[in-house]
Amino acid sequence: MPGRRIGMLLIWLGLSGASAAAGQPPGAFVPLIERTAQLTDALREQASNGSGRTDVAVRHCDNYPYGQPPTGQSPVSLLLDDLADGLHTGLRCLSGAGPMGRLHQYHEYQANRLLNLFESARTKTFQCVDDAMFATAVATGPGELQADDPLYAQLRQVDHPAVILDTYRLGGLLSRRLDDETYRKVFHLDEDQIIEHRSGQPLRGSNLHRYRDRAALLFHEAVHWLGHEHSAIYPDLAHLYDTCCFGGSDYIDDPARNRAHQQTACNILKDDTLWAAAHHPYRQMRLWRYLGYDGFKSEMRADYAR
Repeated sequence: MPGRRIGMLLIWLGLSGASAAAGQPPGAFVPLIERTAQLTDALREQASNGSGRTDVAVRHCDNYPYGQPPTGQSPVSLLLDDLADGLHTGLRCLSGAGPMGRLHQYHEYQANRLLNLFESARTKTFQCVDDAMFATAVATGPGELQADDPLYAQLRQVDHPAVILDTYRLGGLLSRRLDDETYRKVFHLDEDQIIEHRSGQPLRGSNLHRYRDRAALLFHEAVHWLGHEHSAIYPDLAHLYDTCCFGGSDYIDDPARNRAHQQTACNILKDDTLWAAAHHPYRQMRLWRYLGYDGFKSEMRADYAR
């Protein structure tokens, strides 16, 4: 969601014990890799037996991800496994241990911050709603919630850090909250389909998106917990991270286009000039535009409809 820039004075961490482990790629720092493994193992244990040491709470997610979870696995268990998958891929990527190689050190620092948050005693909430918002997911930020936020009604129900997921949007289900004229003109439903949709099983629209890479989505939302918000004039870290670390966009089907966008995002995340200015927001904003990176998100979105 669009929002203000969160300025931050960075303290470049040495990350104690930051020597490459035997068998790990260059730049794979042992503490971050081990901590990531411990966190994801604990999440998978919680998914398996309902108990764990993660302080992650899953609420109202009986319909996750779209009402038809795989046989034998509960929706809550599936969500926890998706979260573990997302953190495994995302944190290793930011730590330099992913297939994309070493990124700028700034991103290791972000991995460390996110791990600190998950390892803290604060409850991390993942709450589901059904057809309650026109966004697939939204995360709380560290700042005060504003009453003019378009998702204020949903966000006020949870404490930071939290993610709210709409199972209808996640599964590509058509909202039941629209008027009949919209169903006719936009979604081309006939009268029998409208009646069926309102009173029976909700329809899955052919022009709606059914989310596939839920692990990437959950990691993307957790990045917002650190204060990184979507922006057109500053680096959009949540977007860059899921594009580089998870292989492109869930909204683009063409593998070649996704590989090209992934490479661009990874190259941006490796750019020393840009990230060395991370603690000077105005300078980084100017570099973001000067280096031509400000058009990257629009170029990706142009491929969504192809």
